[in-house]
Formats: sequence, C-alpha cells, structure tokens
Amino acid sequence: MTSAGPRWLDQRLAAGEIVIIDGGVGTELEARGAVMDEGAWCGPANLEAGELLSQIHSDYIAAGADVVIANTFAAGRQALEPSGFGKQVVEINRRAVEYAVQARDRAEREVAVAGAISHFIAHDAGAEWRQPERLAACFREQAETQAEAGADLIALEMMQRLEYAEAAMAAAQTTGLPVWLGLCARRAPEGTGFVSFAEPPYAIEPMFAAADRLGAGLVTVMHSDVDVTAALLDLLQPHWSGPTGVYPESGYFEMPHWQFIDIISPADLAVEAERWIAAGCQVIGGCCGIGVAHIAKLKQALPSHLPGRQGGS
Repeated sequence: MTSAGPRWLDQRLAAGEIVIIDGGVGTELEARGAVMDEGAWCGPANLEAGELLSQIHSDYIAAGADVVIANTFAAGRQALEPSGFGKQVVEINRRAVEYAVQARDRAEREVAVAGAISHFIAHDAGAEWRQPERLAACFREQAETQAEAGADLIALEMMQRLEYAEAAMAAAQTTGLPVWLGLCARRAPEGTGFVSFAEPPYAIEPMFAAADRLGAGLVTVMHSDVDVTAALLDLLQPHWSGPTGVYPESGYFEMPHWQFIDIISPADLAVEAERWIAAGCQVIGGCCGIGVAHIAKLKQALPSHLPGRQGGS
C-alpha cells in the first residue's frame, strides 16, 4: 500500500484509528488579524506573521490535531509572482513549513507536518500562468522547497483539473514524500450534480474518476461545503479503495477575504463527522472557516477507531 505519511501515521491508519487534522490556516490567520494580500491571499503572510502562524499550528496541536498543514496553499509562484512576490517564493514556502515544524517540535507527541500545493492562481494573473507546463514548474519548485524545509508529506489541495493534478502529483512524488490528493466540488448552479469552483464551472467527475490511478497515499474530500461532503464521498467511492479523509469549509470566499458567515458550530461539525466516519472516513479535520474550537470538539467527540476496527485488523 502507498504510504500516507510517517511510519507511525501509516500504522495508525492500518489499525483503524481516527486521525485528526487541523482546521483552516489562512482563514485563522485572517481571523487573528493577519493582512491578506489582494492578489495572493494568505501566502505572503508567512513573511510578516510568522510568530502568529506558529502559534496557530500549536493551538491546533493542543486541540488534538495529529497533522498540521503548512500555509502554502496560496504560495505557488503562479500566485506570488503576479502579485509582486516573485523573488520571495522559496522563502515564503520555506518559512511556512518551518513554522509548522517549530510547532510540531514543541508538541509532546507525534504530529506530522504537511506541505500544501494547489493550483491557486493570482486573480489578475495572465493566461500564461494557466498553462500546464508553466504550472508544472511551479509545482516542482514548491515541492522541492517544502521537502527541504522538513515536511513529512505533501497535500495536494483543491485539485479540480486533471492535467494540473497529474503535474502536481508528479512534482510531489519526485521528493519521495507521501502525497495526499485533495478533491473538491460545489453544487452545479442548476442544482443537479457537481462542478468546479472555477468560473465558468466545468465537470468535476473526471478528477474523481482518476483518484485511484494518480498514486496518492490518501484521498481527501476537502474545501467543499459540509452539506455536499457526503455526496462527494459517494462520488469518490467507486474510484478509490485506500484511506479517505474529509476536511470541509464553512462560510465563503470573496477575494481576498474569507466571509465568516453561517459558520457551522463545532458540535454540528462533530455530528456530521460521525456520519463520515460511519462511511469509512478515517482522517477528519477542517478547511477554510473551521477553527481551533472545531478541532477540539472533533477530538473530544469522535471515536478513536473506525466502527469494528478496534486495535486493527
């Protein structure tokens, strides 16, 4: 079986244990006062808000997170260079991972640090940044920097276009680190089926159908609304037989700010998570809009193992 993380994490998954990951990092930075960039959102905050970022990771670990994800979702060159941070791409990625590692090293238990790679592109970037070969170079730069900075694994996040996902997976796998594949979707405007978050929207089914062949150690349904997560898990199920994770969003995005509106309560998120676990999900956390209190509630409320998997198989 392809590895999903450090040896201890693979052992926990094999034993049927529930693994808790953190909540949103970019949105938590904003909630605590960090400045969001007009073009690159939360990525540049790694330059000025390092102490705050490290504290956020520590808070998630104290709440029960077994995996923390570095603030690199919006730190690819395709996000940073069009926004004026081209000379600082490596530094921004390196610092993000190092702040997460610092928090991990302060913990008194095993915690994994995930780097993150997405195809988030600065909203005013030119069409050249959307070319697969250009993005592939961006992905390789991020993956190499995050691995050198000490990441234990790399999480590909919000993968919606298959050609981008293939390039990101190839880049991440060259590091030798385990790789997570993060899929997401929203309801189609007409109310039937699911489509990408991109505008104009496009069909998401090819991305889900490719899950098994891309070679990830774990596939997650992430950055999708809580209300559609169960249906997306059903969409994934025929195409993936390995361990599955969930980390949904709550609220919505209006560049460059997350709108903390109608955020699900920690208790309600825990109820939903129990249903995902009953469906076989083993890795549970949150994405944008989900904070430390949510992770603490998940840790407190969720079972320690998948149903029927006490102590492994």
